[in-house]
Amino acid sequence: MFRRVSLLAIFLCTVGSSTLPARSWTDRSGKYHIEAELVGFKDGKAVLKRPDGRFVSIRASQLSTADQKYIREELRRRRGNKTEEPTGAPKPAPVPDEPETIEYEGAKELCKLANNKVNESSGLACSRNTPGVFWTHNDSGDGPRVYAFNTEGKDLGSCEVAGIRARDWEDMASFKMQGKSFLLLGDVGDNKKENDVHELYLVAEPPVDPARGVTLPQIPAAAAIRYRYEDGRHNCESIAVDPVTKTILIVSKDGGKSCNAYAIPFPNQPTAEPLVAKKIATLSIPTTTAMDVSANGRRAVVLTYGDAFEYRRAADEDWAAAFARQPRKLRMPRRAQGETICYGPDGKTLYLTSEKAPSPLWEVPVKAAN
Repeated sequence: MFRRVSLLAIFLCTVGSSTLPARSWTDRSGKYHIEAELVGFKDGKAVLKRPDGRFVSIRASQLSTADQKYIREELRRRRGNKTEEPTGAPKPAPVPDEPETIEYEGAKELCKLANNKVNESSGLACSRNTPGVFWTHNDSGDGPRVYAFNTEGKDLGSCEVAGIRARDWEDMASFKMQGKSFLLLGDVGDNKKENDVHELYLVAEPPVDPARGVTLPQIPAAAAIRYRYEDGRHNCESIAVDPVTKTILIVSKDGGKSCNAYAIPFPNQPTAEPLVAKKIATLSIPTTTAMDVSANGRRAVVLTYGDAFEYRRAADEDWAAAFARQPRKLRMPRRAQGETICYGPDGKTLYLTSEKAPSPLWEVPVKAAN
């Protein structure tokens, strides 16, 4: 339960922290206990130092209620007690409260995509390397190919993902992990619920020159992540990656007035057996078509053919807790067949496309402060 961490992780987590006297820590189940000092808190995890000098890391949501309260109070104390800090000391970690509410303006159409080969835009992700660039892919019927464009709709070319198939690609996600930019492509569509196992393809984001476009015509997949649902077969059009908790999120599209949310821990290494997507929530949302998670891991937006629904996660929560609350409904523009949504590089502004060529690109901007 209490996981050892590397020296690098300890450096990252102890920036802006100070040790406290050892105390007894208990996990949420009450089965595991440890005597340790709190030396840091980062990305929802507490780093603890044992009396023998070893360090362990545990997500705050896995600790007892009393321990979670202790962490919150200690972080508040550090934030407010600035006079005790020496000049030039790093700032303490932020208090893991709910993130602020974002106020959006009405959606506006930015452009039509110039590339008519994008005729069934079914996945959308912003570039993590080149600001202003976006990636999309077609629905079933196209090959394993991703297309790049900018906010003016300029065709920036495409890149084939070598060595994989495109049976029914339905969504994609972009994210940074360990300093590198990736795309995750979801071959997850299953309208007739005929498949037990589905594939997610991890790809290093292809390089794009803002003027010349995609610079590599082909790129290999870095990994194929095979998975199955723990509760039977499901159709799906919505995947996302939380790079902070290193979690792959999946929302089913089963028809009716609700859907299911599933989670898969991001794998550290390839495995021959399919991973298990575990159900973490039932969402009262009909006909989901896409989703995304903000780069800071605090917001998830789930799209339907009509509007979208936003969920917010506190730093000391997991997604099961966030999805257990009522979402916030976000008004989206009318589309011919809207099956894509993503956050922009700022983690707040929303972007959408629609199937049928030429595909429009919409922006739902953040309302300017008065």
